[in-house]
Amino acid sequence: MRIAHISDLHLGKSLHNFSLIEDQEFILDQIVKNCAEKKVDVLMVAGDIYDKNVASEAGIKVLRKFLNQLVEAKIKVLLISGNHDSAERLTFGGEFMTEKGIYFSKVYDGVIEPVIFQDEFGPVNFYLLPFVKPSTVQHFFADEKIESYDDGIRCAIKHMNVNTSERNIIIAHQNILNAERCESEENIIGGLDAVSAKVFEDFDYTALGHIHKPQIICNDVVFCGTPLKYSTSELKHEKSMPVITLGEKGKKDYEFIPLKPLRDLRQITGTYDEIKRMAKSDPNNKEDFIDVILTNENDVLDAISTLREDYPNIIKLTYDNKATRAAQTVENIGSVNELNPLEMFEKFYKARRDTEMGSQEKEYIQSLIEKIWGEE
Repeated sequence: MRIAHISDLHLGKSLHNFSLIEDQEFILDQIVKNCAEKKVDVLMVAGDIYDKNVASEAGIKVLRKFLNQLVEAKIKVLLISGNHDSAERLTFGGEFMTEKGIYFSKVYDGVIEPVIFQDEFGPVNFYLLPFVKPSTVQHFFADEKIESYDDGIRCAIKHMNVNTSERNIIIAHQNILNAERCESEENIIGGLDAVSAKVFEDFDYTALGHIHKPQIICNDVVFCGTPLKYSTSELKHEKSMPVITLGEKGKKDYEFIPLKPLRDLRQITGTYDEIKRMAKSDPNNKEDFIDVILTNENDVLDAISTLREDYPNIIKLTYDNKATRAAQTVENIGSVNELNPLEMFEKFYKARRDTEMGSQEKEYIQSLIEKIWGEE
């Protein structure tokens, strides 16, 4: 049996007010094509199907097309809800889709029966565990001591009664201890939502969602990552889709299929003039989403608008110069009570600009001081 693993589609998401629907539809078309070419039997989608718990109309249309394509390709689909999804909304009507080969996790009720598929080596048991909080699990197991996310997942798995002599796969959407996080994820302060990878030790493969960077934690506990870059913290990520070929119990092979976006997310650094010159010979897609960092010491008038003549999808523009670097440090400028207003402003100017105020600047600031406080 050959299975593929994706997660965190975040359908309907925007990137700094740029809609990603076209990009998401493009990458899902690519996933369907790759699954067909690799003769994938089962595609697992490990949560955060939508970006909001009330899904956008555009996102719903993209998911419908995606699922129709997979049904036509005779690829079975297993989907769970993530922390961004509404479990009730996502799974509504799911029981009517099983005859088409589409299986949704149900709203967690303490009982998870596996979806079982057969191949030449026997059954493969797929357990669909939606995103759960400790309180969710505690509600159904009042006699269990559940004080953390780790306790909650351990309890949920214990009550699955997994037959470890058979091949077992779990699809889950949780944070794992020591996993590398990104800015675009929903974080809980102190990592209190993290669970140990050991809770999944009874499974031959753990298909995880929630963390946006692709990474293998240990012992076949895998985050496939997002299919697209959703923040500048993901600039260096190589997005891919794991494809796992299952043999008999204890035997499997991995292949990571690269995913190529319609528009990449890139960062460009330089002075305004350098970037304008570079744009003329830039071999990359000019339609890419661009994070611009200008190194000019002084602000460039209307820089983002004029740079968008070359790169129309600039998502943001920031400066990296003496002033911005100085603003990131705390300067000891002495006691305020010992300085007059002009001296105080001179200290502030020096800290921000790393240079002394000129005579014209001093005269201008002094005139404002007298206007605000009076000549005395």
